[in-house]
Amino acid sequence: MPQDAPPRSMTHRQRMLATIRGEPTDQLPWAPRMDLWYIAQRARGTLPPEFAGLHMVEVAELLGVACHSIGGDMTLPGGRDNSLRGLGIDNHPDYPYRVELRNLPIESTDDGEHLRTRICAPAGELFLHLFRSQGMARDGISLPFVKSYAIRSVDDFEAVAQVFEHLDLIPTPESYRTFQRRIGEQGLAVARGPVAASPMHLILHELVAMDQFFYLYHDERPALHALAKRMEPFFEAALEALATCDAEVIFWGANYDQDLTWPPFFEAEIAPWLKKVSDRLHAAGKFVLTHTDGENKRLLPLYPACGFDVAESFCPAPMTKVTLAEMLEGLRPKTTVWGGVPSVALLDDAMTDTVFARHLDELFASIGPGDHLILGVSDNVPPDANLERLAEIKQRVEAFGPISP
Repeated sequence: MPQDAPPRSMTHRQRMLATIRGEPTDQLPWAPRMDLWYIAQRARGTLPPEFAGLHMVEVAELLGVACHSIGGDMTLPGGRDNSLRGLGIDNHPDYPYRVELRNLPIESTDDGEHLRTRICAPAGELFLHLFRSQGMARDGISLPFVKSYAIRSVDDFEAVAQVFEHLDLIPTPESYRTFQRRIGEQGLAVARGPVAASPMHLILHELVAMDQFFYLYHDERPALHALAKRMEPFFEAALEALATCDAEVIFWGANYDQDLTWPPFFEAEIAPWLKKVSDRLHAAGKFVLTHTDGENKRLLPLYPACGFDVAESFCPAPMTKVTLAEMLEGLRPKTTVWGGVPSVALLDDAMTDTVFARHLDELFASIGPGDHLILGVSDNVPPDANLERLAEIKQRVEAFGPISP
Protein backbone atom coordinates (compact mmCIF):
# COMPACT_ATOMS: atom_id res chain seq x y z
CA MET A 1 0.00 0.00 0.00
CA PRO A 2 1.46 3.44 -0.90
CA GLN A 3 2.61 5.44 2.11
CA ASP A 4 0.08 8.21 1.51
CA ALA A 5 -2.89 5.87 1.04
CA PRO A 6 -5.56 5.90 3.77
CA PRO A 7 -6.21 2.86 5.95
CA ARG A 8 -8.90 0.55 4.62
CA SER A 9 -11.16 1.33 7.57
CA MET A 10 -11.00 4.14 10.13
CA THR A 11 -13.03 5.03 13.18
CA HIS A 12 -14.92 8.32 13.18
CA ARG A 13 -12.41 9.82 15.59
CA GLN A 14 -9.42 8.69 13.51
CA ARG A 15 -11.03 10.02 10.35
CA MET A 16 -11.75 13.44 11.86
CA LEU A 17 -8.26 13.85 13.32
CA ALA A 18 -6.62 12.77 10.07
CA THR A 19 -8.73 15.32 8.19
CA ILE A 20 -7.59 18.12 10.50
CA ARG A 21 -3.99 17.02 10.05
CA GLY A 22 -4.36 16.96 6.26
CA GLU A 23 -3.76 13.21 6.05
CA PRO A 24 -5.50 10.65 3.82
CA THR A 25 -8.75 9.12 5.05
CA ASP A 26 -10.90 6.22 3.96
CA GLN A 27 -13.82 8.61 3.37
CA LEU A 28 -15.17 12.06 4.25
CA PRO A 29 -16.06 12.47 7.91
CA TRP A 30 -19.82 13.08 8.29
CA ALA A 31 -20.81 14.57 11.66
CA PRO A 32 -24.25 16.23 11.76
CA ARG A 33 -25.24 17.98 14.98
CA MET A 34 -28.38 16.30 16.39
CA ASP A 35 -29.07 17.89 19.79
CA LEU A 36 -31.53 20.56 18.61
CA TRP A 37 -33.54 17.94 16.70
CA TYR A 38 -33.49 15.59 19.68
CA ILE A 39 -34.52 18.22 22.26
CA ALA A 40 -37.38 19.38 20.04
CA GLN A 41 -38.68 15.88 19.33
CA ARG A 42 -38.54 14.95 23.00
CA ALA A 43 -40.38 18.13 24.04
CA ARG A 44 -43.04 17.58 21.35
CA GLY A 45 -43.55 13.95 22.32
CA THR A 46 -42.67 12.92 18.76
CA LEU A 47 -39.29 11.28 19.32
CA PRO A 48 -39.20 8.09 17.22
CA PRO A 49 -39.25 5.04 19.53
CA GLU A 50 -35.83 3.82 18.41
CA PHE A 51 -34.28 7.07 19.73
CA ALA A 52 -36.00 7.07 23.14
CA GLY A 53 -33.62 7.25 26.09
CA LEU A 54 -30.49 7.57 23.98
CA HIS A 55 -27.68 10.06 24.53
CA MET A 56 -25.95 11.74 21.61
CA VAL A 57 -23.28 9.08 21.11
CA GLU A 58 -25.96 6.42 20.87
CA VAL A 59 -27.98 8.57 18.46
CA ALA A 60 -24.91 8.87 16.23
CA GLU A 61 -24.33 5.12 16.40
CA LEU A 62 -27.94 4.49 15.40
CA LEU A 63 -27.61 6.82 12.42
CA GLY A 64 -24.19 5.47 11.46
CA VAL A 65 -22.54 8.90 11.58
CA ALA A 66 -19.84 10.60 13.64
CA CYS A 67 -21.01 12.13 16.89
CA HIS A 68 -20.97 15.93 16.89
CA SER A 69 -19.54 16.26 20.38
CA ILE A 70 -18.40 19.82 20.94
CA GLY A 71 -18.28 20.74 24.61
CA GLY A 72 -20.87 18.40 26.07
CA ASP A 73 -24.13 16.56 25.58
CA MET A 74 -26.82 19.22 26.04
CA THR A 75 -29.60 16.61 25.97
CA LEU A 76 -28.58 15.01 29.26
CA PRO A 77 -31.03 15.66 32.13
CA GLY A 78 -29.67 18.25 34.53
CA GLY A 79 -26.63 18.84 32.36
CA ARG A 80 -26.18 22.54 31.71
CA ASP A 81 -26.11 24.90 34.70
CA ASN A 82 -27.27 28.36 33.60
CA SER A 83 -26.97 30.18 36.93
CA LEU A 84 -24.16 32.37 35.53
CA ARG A 85 -25.49 32.40 31.98
CA GLY A 86 -26.33 36.10 32.30
CA LEU A 87 -22.56 36.64 32.37
CA GLY A 88 -22.12 34.52 29.24
CA ILE A 89 -20.92 31.55 31.33
CA ASP A 90 -22.46 28.14 31.76
CA ASN A 91 -21.27 25.02 33.55
CA HIS A 92 -21.71 21.44 32.42
CA PRO A 93 -20.40 18.14 33.82
CA ASP A 94 -18.69 17.42 30.47
CA TYR A 95 -16.58 20.60 30.52
CA PRO A 96 -12.87 20.65 31.49
CA TYR A 97 -13.49 23.39 34.09
CA ARG A 98 -16.30 24.94 36.11
CA VAL A 99 -16.80 28.57 37.11
CA GLU A 100 -17.88 29.73 40.56
CA LEU A 101 -18.49 33.16 42.06
CA ARG A 102 -16.56 33.70 45.29
CA ASN A 103 -16.96 36.21 48.11
CA LEU A 104 -19.84 38.17 46.61
CA PRO A 105 -23.48 37.78 47.69
CA ILE A 106 -25.60 36.08 45.02
CA GLU A 107 -29.28 35.16 45.04
CA SER A 108 -31.03 33.16 42.35
CA THR A 109 -34.63 32.11 41.85
CA ASP A 110 -35.89 29.77 39.16
CA ASP A 111 -39.58 29.00 38.59
CA GLY A 112 -38.94 26.81 35.57
CA GLU A 113 -39.35 29.66 33.07
CA HIS A 114 -37.73 32.72 34.65
CA LEU A 115 -34.24 32.53 36.10
CA ARG A 116 -33.47 35.70 38.07
CA THR A 117 -30.08 36.35 39.63
CA ARG A 118 -28.86 39.25 41.77
CA ILE A 119 -25.18 39.75 42.46
CA CYS A 120 -24.10 42.39 44.93
CA ALA A 121 -20.74 43.85 43.98
CA PRO A 122 -19.12 46.70 45.93
CA ALA A 123 -19.87 49.11 43.07
CA GLY A 124 -23.52 48.10 42.77
CA GLU A 125 -26.01 45.37 42.10
CA LEU A 126 -26.27 43.35 38.89
CA PHE A 127 -29.68 41.92 38.01
CA LEU A 128 -29.73 39.15 35.41
CA HIS A 129 -33.01 37.81 34.04
CA LEU A 130 -33.16 34.81 31.72
CA PHE A 131 -36.24 33.20 30.18
CA ARG A 132 -36.96 29.81 28.64
CA SER A 133 -40.25 28.09 27.91
CA GLN A 134 -41.67 24.79 26.76
CA GLY A 135 -42.30 26.44 23.41
CA MET A 136 -38.57 27.08 23.09
CA ALA A 137 -37.85 23.45 23.96
CA ARG A 138 -40.27 22.32 21.27
CA ASP A 139 -38.15 24.31 18.83
CA GLY A 140 -35.01 22.63 20.16
CA ILE A 141 -33.67 25.72 21.94
CA SER A 142 -31.59 24.75 24.96
CA LEU A 143 -30.18 28.17 25.87
CA PRO A 144 -32.42 30.72 27.61
CA PHE A 145 -33.11 34.18 26.20
CA VAL A 146 -31.79 37.20 28.06
CA LYS A 147 -34.48 39.59 29.24
CA SER A 148 -32.25 41.75 31.44
CA TYR A 149 -28.56 42.25 30.66
CA ALA A 150 -25.75 42.82 33.14
CA ILE A 151 -24.88 46.15 31.50
CA ARG A 152 -27.54 48.78 30.99
CA SER A 153 -25.19 51.76 30.88
CA VAL A 154 -21.57 52.73 31.42
CA ASP A 155 -22.43 53.05 35.13
CA ASP A 156 -22.52 49.23 35.35
CA PHE A 157 -18.97 48.71 34.06
CA GLU A 158 -17.30 48.80 37.47
CA ALA A 159 -19.70 46.29 39.02
CA VAL A 160 -19.26 43.92 36.06
CA ALA A 161 -15.48 44.20 36.33
CA GLN A 162 -15.64 43.41 40.04
CA VAL A 163 -17.83 40.36 39.42
CA PHE A 164 -15.38 38.98 36.86
CA GLU A 165 -12.56 39.57 39.32
CA HIS A 166 -14.44 37.34 41.78
CA LEU A 167 -14.93 34.43 39.40
CA ASP A 168 -13.01 31.26 40.20
CA LEU A 169 -12.22 28.97 37.29
CA ILE A 170 -11.66 25.47 38.63
CA PRO A 171 -10.12 22.86 36.31
CA THR A 172 -12.09 19.61 36.18
CA PRO A 173 -9.89 17.30 34.08
CA GLU A 174 -11.61 14.12 35.24
CA SER A 175 -15.01 15.48 34.16
CA TYR A 176 -13.61 16.00 30.69
CA ARG A 177 -12.07 12.50 30.70
CA THR A 178 -15.50 11.01 31.47
CA PHE A 179 -16.90 12.89 28.48
CA GLN A 180 -14.00 11.74 26.33
CA ARG A 181 -14.53 8.10 27.32
CA ARG A 182 -18.25 8.36 26.51
CA ILE A 183 -17.52 9.70 23.02
CA GLY A 184 -14.83 7.09 22.42
CA GLU A 185 -14.18 6.40 18.74
CA GLN A 186 -17.62 7.69 17.68
CA GLY A 187 -16.30 11.25 17.31
CA LEU A 188 -13.99 13.92 18.64
CA ALA A 189 -14.57 14.94 22.25
CA VAL A 190 -13.91 18.65 21.72
CA ALA A 191 -13.19 20.41 25.03
CA ARG A 192 -15.34 23.47 25.62
CA GLY A 193 -13.75 26.87 26.11
CA PRO A 194 -15.43 30.30 26.20
CA VAL A 195 -18.20 30.94 23.68
CA ALA A 196 -16.86 34.47 23.26
CA ALA A 197 -13.41 34.57 21.70
CA SER A 198 -12.27 37.63 23.67
CA PRO A 199 -13.43 39.86 26.52
CA MET A 200 -14.75 42.49 24.11
CA HIS A 201 -16.58 39.81 22.15
CA LEU A 202 -18.18 38.64 25.40
CA ILE A 203 -19.35 42.16 26.19
CA LEU A 204 -20.89 42.45 22.73
CA HIS A 205 -22.49 39.05 22.66
CA GLU A 206 -23.58 38.45 26.24
CA LEU A 207 -23.38 41.43 28.62
CA VAL A 208 -25.27 44.23 26.86
CA ALA A 209 -28.09 44.50 24.36
CA MET A 210 -26.47 44.38 20.94
CA ASP A 211 -27.89 47.64 19.62
CA GLN A 212 -26.72 49.44 22.75
CA PHE A 213 -23.24 47.97 22.38
CA PHE A 214 -22.69 49.81 19.12
CA TYR A 215 -23.40 53.16 20.80
CA LEU A 216 -21.11 52.29 23.71
CA TYR A 217 -18.35 51.17 21.37
CA HIS A 218 -18.56 54.52 19.59
CA ASP A 219 -19.00 56.74 22.63
CA GLU A 220 -17.27 54.89 25.49
CA ARG A 221 -14.54 52.86 23.82
CA PRO A 222 -11.75 53.63 26.34
CA ALA A 223 -14.04 52.60 29.20
CA LEU A 224 -15.02 49.42 27.33
CA HIS A 225 -11.37 48.56 26.78
CA ALA A 226 -10.65 49.15 30.47
CA LEU A 227 -13.47 46.76 31.37
CA ALA A 228 -12.24 44.16 28.87
CA LYS A 229 -8.74 44.40 30.34
CA ARG A 230 -10.05 43.51 33.80
CA MET A 231 -11.87 40.50 32.35
CA GLU A 232 -8.70 39.11 30.78
CA PRO A 233 -7.55 37.05 33.80
CA PHE A 234 -10.73 34.99 33.52
CA PHE A 235 -9.95 34.19 29.87
CA GLU A 236 -6.31 33.46 30.73
CA ALA A 237 -7.40 30.97 33.40
CA ALA A 238 -9.71 29.25 30.91
CA LEU A 239 -6.87 29.02 28.41
CA GLU A 240 -4.53 27.40 30.93
CA ALA A 241 -7.16 24.87 32.01
CA LEU A 242 -7.73 23.92 28.37
CA ALA A 243 -4.02 23.69 27.62
CA THR A 244 -3.54 21.14 30.39
CA CYS A 245 -6.61 18.95 29.78
CA ASP A 246 -6.43 15.74 27.74
CA ALA A 247 -8.37 17.01 24.71
CA GLU A 248 -6.92 16.81 21.22
CA VAL A 249 -9.20 19.59 19.95
CA ILE A 250 -10.29 22.71 21.85
CA PHE A 251 -13.36 24.87 21.19
CA TRP A 252 -12.68 28.60 21.57
CA GLY A 253 -15.08 31.32 20.42
CA ALA A 254 -18.26 31.38 18.37
CA ASN A 255 -20.78 33.42 16.44
CA TYR A 256 -18.92 35.68 14.04
CA ASP A 257 -20.80 37.66 11.42
CA GLN A 258 -19.58 40.30 8.98
CA ASP A 259 -22.26 42.76 10.14
CA LEU A 260 -22.32 42.12 13.92
CA THR A 261 -18.59 41.47 14.28
CA TRP A 262 -17.72 43.62 11.27
CA PRO A 263 -14.21 43.23 9.78
CA PRO A 264 -12.42 46.15 11.54
CA PHE A 265 -13.96 45.10 14.87
CA PHE A 266 -13.07 41.45 14.28
CA GLU A 267 -9.50 42.37 13.32
CA ALA A 268 -9.03 44.62 16.38
CA GLU A 269 -11.02 42.86 19.10
CA ILE A 270 -11.27 39.15 18.21
CA ALA A 271 -8.44 38.09 15.87
CA PRO A 272 -5.61 38.85 18.35
CA TRP A 273 -7.18 36.58 20.95
CA LEU A 274 -7.79 33.78 18.46
CA LYS A 275 -4.12 34.00 17.42
CA LYS A 276 -2.96 34.06 21.04
CA VAL A 277 -5.12 31.06 21.92
CA SER A 278 -4.02 29.17 18.82
CA ASP A 279 -0.34 29.76 19.57
CA ARG A 280 -0.72 28.65 23.20
CA LEU A 281 -2.74 25.54 22.40
CA HIS A 282 -0.56 24.55 19.47
CA ALA A 283 2.41 24.70 21.84
CA ALA A 284 0.47 22.29 24.07
CA GLY A 285 -0.02 19.91 21.12
CA LYS A 286 -3.69 20.71 20.53
CA PHE A 287 -5.86 21.83 17.64
CA VAL A 288 -8.17 24.86 17.90
CA LEU A 289 -11.75 24.86 16.67
CA THR A 290 -13.92 27.98 16.42
CA HIS A 291 -17.61 28.24 15.53
CA THR A 292 -17.92 30.28 12.30
CA ASP A 293 -21.68 30.10 11.79
CA GLY A 294 -22.61 33.60 10.54
CA GLU A 295 -22.13 35.51 7.31
CA ASN A 296 -18.44 34.95 6.58
CA LYS A 297 -17.84 36.60 3.21
CA ARG A 298 -15.96 39.70 4.41
CA LEU A 299 -14.42 37.89 7.40
CA LEU A 300 -12.98 35.01 5.40
CA PRO A 301 -9.80 36.92 4.39
CA LEU A 302 -9.09 37.56 8.08
CA TYR A 303 -9.39 33.95 9.25
CA PRO A 304 -6.05 32.45 8.13
CA ALA A 305 -4.01 34.90 10.24
CA CYS A 306 -5.96 33.85 13.36
CA GLY A 307 -4.23 30.48 13.34
CA PHE A 308 -7.16 28.25 14.26
CA ASP A 309 -7.35 24.77 12.76
CA VAL A 310 -11.08 24.16 12.29
CA ALA A 311 -13.82 26.55 11.12
CA GLU A 312 -16.81 24.70 12.53
CA SER A 313 -20.50 25.12 11.72
CA PHE A 314 -19.81 26.82 8.42
CA CYS A 315 -23.15 27.74 6.85
CA PRO A 316 -23.04 28.04 3.04
CA ALA A 317 -25.28 29.42 0.34
CA PRO A 318 -28.23 29.59 -0.04
CA MET A 319 -28.38 30.57 3.65
CA THR A 320 -25.37 32.88 3.36
CA LYS A 321 -23.42 34.54 0.56
CA VAL A 322 -20.43 32.16 0.71
CA THR A 323 -20.33 28.83 -1.07
CA LEU A 324 -18.62 25.80 0.38
CA ALA A 325 -16.12 25.92 -2.49
CA GLU A 326 -15.23 29.53 -1.62
CA MET A 327 -14.78 28.68 2.06
CA LEU A 328 -12.54 25.72 1.26
CA GLU A 329 -10.50 27.78 -1.20
CA GLY A 330 -10.06 30.54 1.39
CA LEU A 331 -8.91 28.21 4.18
CA ARG A 332 -7.11 25.25 2.62
CA PRO A 333 -4.57 23.79 3.16
CA LYS A 334 -4.05 24.80 6.79
CA THR A 335 -7.62 25.02 8.08
CA THR A 336 -10.38 22.42 8.02
CA VAL A 337 -13.99 23.39 7.33
CA TRP A 338 -16.65 21.59 9.38
CA GLY A 339 -20.16 22.04 8.02
CA GLY A 340 -21.24 22.74 4.47
CA VAL A 341 -24.78 21.34 4.46
CA PRO A 342 -27.30 24.16 5.00
CA SER A 343 -29.99 23.13 7.46
CA VAL A 344 -32.74 24.15 5.03
CA ALA A 345 -31.61 21.34 2.72
CA LEU A 346 -33.09 18.86 5.20
CA LEU A 347 -36.56 20.44 5.18
CA ASP A 348 -39.15 19.12 2.76
CA ASP A 349 -40.90 22.48 2.56
CA ALA A 350 -37.62 24.26 1.67
CA MET A 351 -36.28 21.81 -0.92
CA THR A 352 -38.15 19.18 -2.88
CA ASP A 353 -36.49 15.80 -3.28
CA THR A 354 -35.42 16.79 -6.78
CA VAL A 355 -33.89 20.08 -5.64
CA PHE A 356 -32.20 18.32 -2.71
CA ALA A 357 -30.63 15.74 -5.01
CA ARG A 358 -29.40 18.49 -7.31
CA HIS A 359 -28.01 20.38 -4.30
CA LEU A 360 -26.01 17.31 -3.25
CA ASP A 361 -24.72 16.88 -6.81
CA GLU A 362 -23.44 20.45 -6.73
CA LEU A 363 -22.04 20.12 -3.20
CA PHE A 364 -19.95 17.03 -3.91
CA ALA A 365 -18.82 18.44 -7.25
CA SER A 366 -17.56 21.59 -5.49
CA ILE A 367 -15.28 20.08 -2.86
CA GLY A 368 -12.42 18.99 -5.10
CA PRO A 369 -10.47 16.11 -3.56
CA GLY A 370 -12.46 16.50 -0.32
CA ASP A 371 -9.51 17.23 1.93
CA HIS A 372 -9.80 19.48 4.99
CA LEU A 373 -13.58 18.96 5.12
CA ILE A 374 -15.67 17.44 7.89
CA LEU A 375 -19.16 17.42 6.47
CA GLY A 376 -21.83 18.66 8.86
CA VAL A 377 -25.13 20.49 9.06
CA SER A 378 -25.00 24.20 9.74
CA ASP A 379 -25.75 24.97 12.49
CA ASN A 380 -27.89 22.05 13.55
CA VAL A 381 -30.24 19.40 12.18
CA PRO A 382 -33.58 21.27 12.46
CA PRO A 383 -36.59 19.88 14.37
CA ASP A 384 -38.58 19.20 11.21
CA ALA A 385 -35.73 17.58 9.29
CA ASN A 386 -36.36 14.64 7.00
CA LEU A 387 -33.98 12.06 8.46
CA GLU A 388 -34.00 10.11 5.21
CA ARG A 389 -31.95 12.96 3.80
CA LEU A 390 -29.25 12.36 6.43
CA ALA A 391 -29.10 8.78 5.22
CA GLU A 392 -28.85 9.97 1.62
CA ILE A 393 -25.91 12.23 2.50
CA LYS A 394 -24.26 9.24 4.19
CA GLN A 395 -24.65 7.24 0.96
CA ARG A 396 -23.13 10.10 -1.04
CA VAL A 397 -20.19 10.26 1.39
CA GLU A 398 -19.54 6.55 0.98
CA ALA A 399 -19.81 6.81 -2.81
CA PHE A 400 -17.35 9.74 -2.90
CA GLY A 401 -14.62 7.39 -1.78
CA PRO A 402 -11.25 7.84 -0.04
CA ILE A 403 -9.64 11.24 0.45
CA SER A 404 -6.03 11.79 -0.62
CA PRO A 405 -4.94 15.41 -0.06
